[in-house]
This record gives sequence, structure tokens and C-alpha cells, in this order.
Amino acid sequence: MMRLKQEVQRIASSYTEKKKQALLMIGLIHQGETYVFHFGNHPIQERVQPEDVIFEIGSISKVFTTSIMASMVQKGQMKLDDSISLYCPHVRKNHPIQIEQLATHTSGLPPHRLLRDLQLCFLPKVRRDMYCQYSLDELMKLLNSKKWNQLNNFPSRYSNVGMGLLGLIMGWSCHKTYEQLLKEYIADELHLSSTFIAINDDVKEKMILGHQENGKEVPPLHMQDYQGAGAIRSTIKDLLSFLSAHLSVDADSPWKMTHEPRRKMGINMSMGLGWVIDDTGLICHNGATSGFSSFMGFRPNSKTGVVVLSNYRNRLTQDSPDRIAYDLMNMLESKTK
Repeated sequence: MMRLKQEVQRIASSYTEKKKQALLMIGLIHQGETYVFHFGNHPIQERVQPEDVIFEIGSISKVFTTSIMASMVQKGQMKLDDSISLYCPHVRKNHPIQIEQLATHTSGLPPHRLLRDLQLCFLPKVRRDMYCQYSLDELMKLLNSKKWNQLNNFPSRYSNVGMGLLGLIMGWSCHKTYEQLLKEYIADELHLSSTFIAINDDVKEKMILGHQENGKEVPPLHMQDYQGAGAIRSTIKDLLSFLSAHLSVDADSPWKMTHEPRRKMGINMSMGLGWVIDDTGLICHNGATSGFSSFMGFRPNSKTGVVVLSNYRNRLTQDSPDRIAYDLMNMLESKTK
């Protein structure tokens, strides 16, 4: 254990340097054991154990969304080749976009674009979730436009709106909110007591504030419509339980289908259901909000996994949880060879 701690410290400790009130949490799964490490001196540690500190996990939420979806598919509540029009009353019948396309970012729905940000400066101010440039009304108009008169062979484009729509559709299909599905299908099943969206008084003292790249504190994230794209909050302890559940799936588990490559996303990368799969067999997803950054990944063959959480958003040129996670995975797997 002491040797492992030294290795983790070598890889990760420099991240918190010059980051005021930073807290970096690292969770590892290796050879059947789970380890948690933390770096930084945030004052929240004076009242809360580091493994119980609640972070925004950003787009790691997407693999929670597709895990719920897979469970619903196994129960016969929806099918991957269902048209979204079966669940969206305001979308024309037989719409070519299918459930699987939302889960694999192949729906053709738009990514985040600077041009759209410019356009929004001149449009009426309506409620739009952060990182989702379309309100629900705007999305329905887009889906009913002539753009989707063609066959359903759309390009691969990472879309928060698309994954957020998937979360909504799942809720609409059984008359529940996305957070109710999160609780029913994941939090209650895995006993994740600190994985949620809505902020209640009893969790506030465990929530850490996020920071922009320049160190400025930012208020908690609130997403109303597209919660399935990035609204979940959680702890390193809960995320390790979720990751362990994915690592230990058998052929009968609905979550097994989320790990299978379904669409090439580049030379060295494929898309599963929510998960990104690289050519080394790493199944992963990262996340970011205006004040947080995160990474979760695992390799089924080596039964090795990693979670990294930070209460800082990083510039592209800065060190990141992604780099730390890849270095940690390489370190762990080198010990098993």
C-alpha cells in the first residue's frame, strides 16, 4: 500500500500546485481491491471525510444515462431501434432518429458550436441548460425540420442535446423524472447514497465549490431539461461502486451491452452506448462543468479501473484528470505483467 501511494503521489500530486482550494480525489480498482487517495488542502476536509465530498461529474453522467437505458431495454420498456417519435409527442411520426443513435452520438443532433453561441446573442432570452444550446421548444422545431427527411445515416457528432434528449425520453416513457430513474435503476440498486441531482439541505455541507481555470469560484450547476447529459453529482466512493459494478458484469447483465463498440469515432476510438472505447481496450468517459473536471475508465481484461475528480475546470493546455487517469492505468497494469 505504501508503494502504491508513492506511485500515485508521483503521478498526481503536482496537479494541485498553485490551485487554491483544490481537492483532487483518486479512486483505483486493482486486483479486487479498492483504493482512495486525495491531494490538496481544501477546508471542506475539516468537516467531511474526503471520500464523502460531493463533486459535479459533468459528462460522466452520460454513462449513467446509458446504463439506465440498457436496463430499460432488457426489461422490454424500449428498444434500441425505436424511433424517438414513439416517445416524443411533438415530433412527427416515424422520425429517422433512433434511441441507439442518441446513445452513440450518431443522431445528427448538433454539438456545441461557437456560431450558435453568436446566434443566441440575437435570439430572445429563453431558458437553456448550460452546454445545451437549444431549449426544448427549439429542439422540437429542429427535429421537425426538413433536415431529417434523409435516411438515418448521420455523422458522428458528440451532442449534449442528443444525450439529454435520451434522458428525457426515458422519463417520458414511464412518466418519471430523470432523477427518479437515476434513483430507481442505479442509486438504490447499488446503494449510492450520495449520487443525485437536486440539492437538498442535508447534502449542502458535503458539496464542494468548483473553480474556473483562473481559480474563481463558481456556483453549483443547475440543469433543468437535459439532465441526462451532465447534471449528476456524486462522490469518489459512489463512483467506485458504480465502476466496480461495470467491471464485474456478466453476459446476462444489461450493462454488458454498453461496453460493445458500435460506431467508429476516429482512427483509434469507437463509441459504445455512452462509453468511449479506445484501441487499447480502455472503456471510459470524462466530464467537465464550469467548475469541475473528471474521468472514469476501466479495462475489463485486467479488471482495473480509475476515477479522478477535481473541483477545477482545466484549460486545454493545463494538466487534467484525463492525463492522470491514463498514467495511473498504465502504472497499475504494468504491475500485473
